Amino acid sequence: MQLEDAITRIEKSLSRMNTLYGRTVFNEIAVIALKGNQLQVGYYDGPRKDAFMTNFADDSQAIRKELKSEASRQGGEFSFTREGDGSGVDAYICLGPDVYLFCNHTEKSMKEITEDASWLDAQGSFLGLSQFFAVDPLIL
Repeated sequence: MQLEDAITRIEKSLSRMNTLYGRTVFNEIAVIALKGNQLQVGYYDGPRKDAFMTNFADDSQAIRKELKSEASRQGGEFSFTREGDGSGVDAYICLGPDVYLFCNHTEKSMKEITEDASWLDAQGSFLGLSQFFAVDPLIL
């Protein structure tokens, strides 16, 4: 899959999540390729465009614990962290080999988001998005 197609799919799924949740689930998303020790941003949408990459190492610390396993590098794998308060990254989906979608709500934690019963409906769209990339991974 190409980046433009992936972005379209991501935006459609997140819009559906927001509709089911009744408000924004993630107000910040980024598609990032891990190339050795380098990060390549393929796409960013959110309120901190200028500061996102500057703060990424600190903001992704909790979720990076999940990226250490071989399974986390397979298209479709995903994880959430309840430690991602504020600017801390809340979730990721592996979109393809060493390419990830990082998702965050800059004002709420996943703990707060998941306490709302509407999350049960919205999480199905997140799972559906992850499964899409299990079948058709993004190659950057």
